[in-house]
This record gives sequence, C-alpha cells and structure tokens, in this order.
Amino acid sequence: MAVGGHVDNRRDDAPVSITLGESLWRGRGRRRHLGRHRLPGPGRGGHPYPSRRRLVASDGGVFSFGDARYEGSLPALGVKVNNIRAVIPSVDFRGYALFGYDGGVFSLGDEPSHANLAYNGIEAHDIVGIVFTQYASGFDIAGADGGVFTIGNARFEGSLPSFGIHVSNIVGIAATADTKGYWLAGSDGGIFSFGDARYFGRVPPGPSPVVGIASTSDGNGFWAVEQNGGVFAFGDAGYFGSLPQYRVSVNNIVSMMPTRDDKGYWLVGADGEIFTFGDAPFFGSLGNLHLDRPIVAAVPTS
Repeated sequence: MAVGGHVDNRRDDAPVSITLGESLWRGRGRRRHLGRHRLPGPGRGGHPYPSRRRLVASDGGVFSFGDARYEGSLPALGVKVNNIRAVIPSVDFRGYALFGYDGGVFSLGDEPSHANLAYNGIEAHDIVGIVFTQYASGFDIAGADGGVFTIGNARFEGSLPSFGIHVSNIVGIAATADTKGYWLAGSDGGIFSFGDARYFGRVPPGPSPVVGIASTSDGNGFWAVEQNGGVFAFGDAGYFGSLPQYRVSVNNIVSMMPTRDDKGYWLVGADGEIFTFGDAPFFGSLGNLHLDRPIVAAVPTS
C-alpha cells in the first residue's frame, strides 16, 4: 500500500497559482510530497476526486487554492479583527462563514448571514471549532471548556460542563455522518464522545499537543493531528503517514483536512505550509510568503 505521498506529473518546483485576495500570486511553491510511492489505480497522473482548499488567517484573510473561488476577506472589507478561529463552507462551496473566538460570525460569498452567538443568547469567549449538521441547517459549536452550543437544527448531545467535567484544553470538534453525535478532542490527547459517536480510545501521551480532529465521511472513525504533524487514526480512518515518520521537524501544524474519499489528508501549518499524504493532491502553499497573521483554519471547497 502506498503510504505518505502524492505523486503526479508536476515537478516539485513547478509554478503554482494561489489567489491572494483579488490578485493572483505566481511563484515557485515549496512542495512537500512525502515519500516516493506512486498511488495505484486512477490516482496516477491525476486525481479522481478533485478538491480545492481555502486557508484562513486569524485576521480573516482568505487564501484560495486550485480553482477555488475567492469570495472576499475581512481585511479586503476593512474589517479589523485578530480572533478568527474557524471557517465553514456554504452548501455549494461558493461562500464561507468565518467564526471568531467570541462567537462573532462573518458571511462571505453566497453564505447566508448568521446571527452571532450573543444574538442567540450565548456568551462565548473561547470558540475552538464548528461542524455542520445535515443539509447545513445548523451548527454544533465547541468551546475550549468542552461546552457545546447548538444553532438551527443541531441536536445537543451533551457537553463536558453538563457532566461536571472541568477542562480548558479542548481544541476541536468532529461530527458523525448523521450529525447525531460528535467527538471533542483535548490538547492532551483526551477524546470525549457524545450521542452516537463511538469511543475508540485516546491519543497516547507524547511530546506534542493535539491541535485538531476530523471525522471520516461515514462517521465511523476520525483522525487526530498533533502540532508536530503526528497523525493518529481511529475507527475506520486510514493512516497515510505523518511528519515525524518522515523526520520532518515542525511545531506549527494547526489543521488537517481529509480528502473526500478518506484515502488521504492535508496538514496545514500556521505559516501556510501544506503537506500532502495518501491521495491528497498538491495545489500550492503559502510557505514562501510572509504572512501578517498566522493561518488558523482550513476548509475544502468541493
């Protein structure tokens, strides 16, 4: 089985195109395809499941890769913040909503406007992650204390404070396929399951904190990623490699995204560097650019 690599017909130093605001930057991106294994079947010379990405910085700057459409950013609108923490795409991927630590919501493109959490009677100062419900009719929003807030048709399946569990290190939330359950991940590797989310265990103690969690498309497993690029697969999630495995030393990974077929994933660094594993294609990175604010979130666009 091919482990840890995406190989296509593009040279490592081939020009890449990245949409930065309303301008197009063209340069020589630092490509990180790890391993030298060619994927079997239709993965050769192309990708059977096209996918594009957007990276989001803490000030609401949005960077689009591949043929993902740029639908605006907060700096372009003159909005000055430095607390963006999460992003979700619109149903047709032609828009997105940015969420701040304080529950503020900014909608761009064709994403409908959402009332912020304060408008919904929720006082929040530590939002760490958001997931869709089915048909994008609601959201489950997680706080660093393990509190879960539901908007729209999202079902409340419990939270850590409701069970008398007091923490302050939750870093992300991932939902099951039917959105009737979810997992919360702590920076110490602790995993908490609610609703119909099965408990598969926790990330073993290690030298690097957990920074994110992402579920498989069928909701029967998930990945947890550490700040150093370590990846841990649970349930039916496949393991396709990690940065420590290839002796790549970083300490700034902030997000991971699985591919649509769950046979690969991208790791994203705070500096905009992107690492591909399995059948995840490479569309470029921000590794050669100086960013005013760090990347804090990433979202696929198809």
